Amino acid sequence: MSPDTLDVKSAPTAHDRAIDAARKVAHLSHEAQLLKSLAADAIEDGVYVAKRAIKSVERRVEGLGDRTDEVAYRVKRHPLTAVALAAGVGILLGMAVGWICGRRSR
Repeated sequence: MSPDTLDVKSAPTAHDRAIDAARKVAHLSHEAQLLKSLAADAIEDGVYVAKRAIKSVERRVEGLGDRTDEVAYRVKRHPLTAVALAAGVGILLGMAVGWICGRRSR
């Protein structure tokens, strides 16, 4: 066998191992920066969605405040109608609950 045909790989030198380690560290550092950026974006998106949800709930609560004022006005104007309506709703709900509970016990 001639020395030209031999394909023997020599063991990496300390210099080669140091360069390889530096490349791996640089790659890991880059990956960590990407993960940090993705996490920051996800947190920012979550904060934005939470703020929108809070604003939506605040608007709906304000709308309910207007409704309660309107209902109170109507009850004061027509108290007997309000009592009759409340009694009717209570009876219907009681019948529905009784019917559902009766069906489950069979």
